[in-house]
Amino acid sequence: MIVCSMELTTVLIISFLIISSIGTLLHFTHNWIKKGFLLHLFSALNESTWEHMKLLLLPTLLASVFQIFVFKGRYWNMNSAILVLLLVELLAMPLIFEPLRVVFKKVHFGTTIGIFFVSIALGLLAEYYILINNIIVFNEVVAGILIYVVVILFGIFTFFPPKFFLFKDPVTGKYGDIS
Repeated sequence: MIVCSMELTTVLIISFLIISSIGTLLHFTHNWIKKGFLLHLFSALNESTWEHMKLLLLPTLLASVFQIFVFKGRYWNMNSAILVLLLVELLAMPLIFEPLRVVFKKVHFGTTIGIFFVSIALGLLAEYYILINNIIVFNEVVAGILIYVVVILFGIFTFFPPKFFLFKDPVTGKYGDIS
């Protein structure tokens, strides 16, 4: 059974609010607390693009749990939709931000906040499209595993950042944790 598009739209708007509010909060938690494995995994540790991409991870996972609870098995492609949501968000942020950074050297703070919100909206629109059209991107088990792989990669790259421009803090010139 498919949920009507109005209910789906409402759930996705609530998901936007969950992701944007928790993601915004996570931008500041590292400076407030400084310690903790999970905090490092999900909070921004510096001003690199990668660390800002991390602000989408936990909130998106929490919004996904909310969605799964609300829909209670009414969509047979939830894992595919959640994977697409996560990947579109995570790809949209650097694909929008980095060209602006290259052209303007410094991107205005308000613009970076807008990019964060646009990335969330693009991810949710992609998720909506997947759900409403009953598209299965991957087998649901494979999609679920790929979601875990994304989380694991974020953990690995948080503690062992590659020497790649997305991971470089433009303020300090360093890679990884600022503490």
